[in-house]
Amino acid sequence: MLHTTVTAGEPSRTRWFPGPLRIRGRAGLRLTAVLAAGALAAAACGGSGGGTSARTQTLIIAENEPPATFDPVQADNSTVDEVARPAYDTLVRYDANNKIVPSVATEWKVSGDGRSIDVTLRGDVTFHDGAKLTAADVRYSLDRIKKLKVGVASLLTPYESTTVADDTHLTIKLARPYAPMIPALTRVYVLNAKLVGAHEGDDQGQKWLATADAGSGPYKLTGYTANQEAKYTQYAKYWGGFSGQAENVVFRYLPQAATQKSSLLAGDVDIAMDIDPNDWKSFEGNGGYKVDKADTNVQLYVFFKMKDSPVSSRPLREAIASAYQYDQHLGSILKGAGKKAVGVLPSTMACFDSSTPQPAYDVAKAQAALKSAGLSGVSLTMTYLKATAEMEQAATLLQSDLAKVGIKLKLEAITYPEHVERLKSNRTTPDLAMIYAFPPNPDPDSVLYQLFDSKFINNGQNTGGYDNPKVDSLVEKAQALTDENERCGLYKQAQQLIAADVPSVNMSNPQTVTVLRKGVEGYAYQASHHQTVDVYGVKVG
Repeated sequence: MLHTTVTAGEPSRTRWFPGPLRIRGRAGLRLTAVLAAGALAAAACGGSGGGTSARTQTLIIAENEPPATFDPVQADNSTVDEVARPAYDTLVRYDANNKIVPSVATEWKVSGDGRSIDVTLRGDVTFHDGAKLTAADVRYSLDRIKKLKVGVASLLTPYESTTVADDTHLTIKLARPYAPMIPALTRVYVLNAKLVGAHEGDDQGQKWLATADAGSGPYKLTGYTANQEAKYTQYAKYWGGFSGQAENVVFRYLPQAATQKSSLLAGDVDIAMDIDPNDWKSFEGNGGYKVDKADTNVQLYVFFKMKDSPVSSRPLREAIASAYQYDQHLGSILKGAGKKAVGVLPSTMACFDSSTPQPAYDVAKAQAALKSAGLSGVSLTMTYLKATAEMEQAATLLQSDLAKVGIKLKLEAITYPEHVERLKSNRTTPDLAMIYAFPPNPDPDSVLYQLFDSKFINNGQNTGGYDNPKVDSLVEKAQALTDENERCGLYKQAQQLIAADVPSVNMSNPQTVTVLRKGVEGYAYQASHHQTVDVYGVKVG
């Protein structure tokens, strides 16, 4: 295991490169909960640490998987997005009502032809090294994303260039009209161009930013110990100011749900987002904690490998989709904290089509589909993410259900970076891949385009290599429209076509459940940043 401690703004002593990570047992991190009444009382009053100012002014968040990098270009992934949010600013952001509001940009105007956006910036924003944030930094950040063609680049495909008028005025130019462009800007974190440029090398600074900070956000990254924790401290000159927020923030990586539970009970963490559903009730009945449940735009899917795999057979895909016990998933796995999926678009999103066909549990139908196609003795492999309670249980349930209809399913637990690496080639893409989709914004495009457009096969989130030119045409045509009714009409057609092709098992639309200790105030789930905590919005006591 690599243990590397780094200081923000300086190269690490042992460089940690973006790439696959294996999460192994960490005996040193498995904190023992003291279950005596005195310990529980201490936890309820603000955690362990003897009530010292340092502990009460430090917000500690338990996470189950470390980020593959701290480079915000990869912030389409939630583990990276979470560590980017404290350290960086965006031009615009979503508020609590899911509306886009100003951040570093004070105003913006889209041209009549939809191919340019005039932006005005605040003039009082500084980076953590004291340098002023200007329009040139925004241009550098956008151009870098375009050059790298990874991560959030999939949200900005029409981006062409940026023209800088002065320090606070710029124009973003697009190759074509693109209605989702403003929502996409909520995931563009602005980099200190001069600082990154000094460490650019031959990879646009990716190696350096893997463990460094080049932002202007409310917190500065002060250190990272690989696979253990990331530490931040307040940036005193932050333009938004401070009022009750923690002086220090720590993300602690605890892959086991049981470890997160014990650490929360012992007062060693303040917020946990991966508590096992079986333990929610114990926290709901404890006055020292709050259990926050919220609807999401997230769905859990199993994507089929559409080419060069046994599941390229549509009858086999139909059989698998009909063999799964969706009701048991909702009741036994999610404990009621979620809804059934209906098609590939979450019901919480605009343009959701409730008439989209969705398979139900029907063993007879599954067996008939296999028989009609002359299929027997089928053996398949499915990957899923380790240390994720819903996935672990859903994978086991699917394996059991498929065995009942004569399909042997081998399970393989992997990390998210490993998942991404395997999708780079059809050869290494698994027959089935269980994965969440965390839409970066509530626009339907963030699901129907990002997950199903053929341009993202082996280069993005089109996990199974789904390819339907009609769907591509409908979704890309919708991107150019500003009339919401017209856009929805096209998106609904796309949902029907995708359902007919059965490229996925749409397993669930889960709620997100967060457990917080008493004294942590201001936490609010944000669908546009799923599985992350807006630490600037949280106050500690």
